[in-house]
Amino acid sequence: MAVMLTVPAIVSGLGVTANAQVAPANPIDALKRQLVENRGVKMSKVLTDVMGGEKVNIWTEGVAEFGKGKIQSTDMTYRSDFKYFAGPVRQITFEGRKYAQEGAASKGKSWFLYEDKKTRPVLDVDWIKLADPVMLKAVLATTRVKRPAGIYDGTHTMLYQGTITLGRLYSASPGFPFGLEEKPTGNEAEAKISWRLWFGEDQLVRRAWGSWGEPYSKSGDVRHAYVVDARLTGWGARTDITPPPADAVATPDGTARGQE
Repeated sequence: MAVMLTVPAIVSGLGVTANAQVAPANPIDALKRQLVENRGVKMSKVLTDVMGGEKVNIWTEGVAEFGKGKIQSTDMTYRSDFKYFAGPVRQITFEGRKYAQEGAASKGKSWFLYEDKKTRPVLDVDWIKLADPVMLKAVLATTRVKRPAGIYDGTHTMLYQGTITLGRLYSASPGFPFGLEEKPTGNEAEAKISWRLWFGEDQLVRRAWGSWGEPYSKSGDVRHAYVVDARLTGWGARTDITPPPADAVATPDGTARGQE
């Protein structure tokens, strides 16, 4: 297996030392405590794309591993009901490289390596990165509603809700999750994303929701409407995401670049 995830006796998602820790004062502090080596969180989400009355869903399930104050790697599997989707597709992502298992084997290899210096592992509800303290702070600054909500991952939650623009998200974290090279301007910068975040009693995100449309036009001519809904569970779990074995990985130049 390329990833191992074990969940020890965790109290309120704070890891094995949760009993001895005082609950963090706010979601930003709570997140920063989690971004340590060989700890992570599970995520499952569904992205719904509606266009002209037709609906397509993309489901994602997997785990993110933290370290050095950020996400070090992710291991995610994607499925879709889109008729041309040949999945499921599994991707293991590190900074600068992504290993993909996309159904049919290539040259006897079950994985294919894509290398790009812009590639980054992310934990997101698409435009909003959930493991980026700076972006999370910017999003929460646009809160318009805050109220008690339901139970997720075994903890009572507090719902925060608001709207933020693409321009403001870019200022908080240039590039977003998708590595955009150009700063959004004009109508694109003013495009609004509606968001909702459910925080547990330990101040960690347990559910995240977002909605937006494209193209970004004041005319209201939205060809695509998107909704994404994610669940995060097992904060503080021990993780060990590793590349696939080198002899199972195909590359454009034919060299082996998996786990040595």
